[in-house]
Amino acid sequence: MARQKNKVNQKFNSRKLIWTCGIILAVAGIGYAALMSSAPVNARYPVLGVPANHYIKVVNSQNGPAFVSTSTKGGKGFSGAGGHLTPTIEVNNNELVSIHVLNEDHQKHNFNIDQFNVHTKDLDHFGSQSITFVADKSGRFSYYDSLNPKMNGTILVGK
Repeated sequence: MARQKNKVNQKFNSRKLIWTCGIILAVAGIGYAALMSSAPVNARYPVLGVPANHYIKVVNSQNGPAFVSTSTKGGKGFSGAGGHLTPTIEVNNNELVSIHVLNEDHQKHNFNIDQFNVHTKDLDHFGSQSITFVADKSGRFSYYDSLNPKMNGTILVGK
């Protein structure tokens, strides 16, 4: 009887061990995936920190579709409908930057900065995408919409 009880305990302990190892591996895998998803598009490693947020909308202006910069007050959403057409984005050198693009035009648009490997997907009407990168090169660079070459702007990476 003692041998049977011992065998039952061994089976229970081995099942418990298998389940515990499986759960640990699943949690580790999810944690690794979450950590790697925080890697900027132009880096091979995660960068921990709070990015500088820049908001770009695509709107239909009098001269056709255009990029418009918007800002937030206290992180609570867009402040007003105004903004600057073909805005200049200013960031510091080696700064972690997130650009949030919202397409409010009825045509497809995208957002690209080749020097930082920033390329959004083609965004449908009210489509949006956020993309994070490290501004690791100083200078003046162009951003553009590959579907509408007239839409472009400048990103200035300084000190």
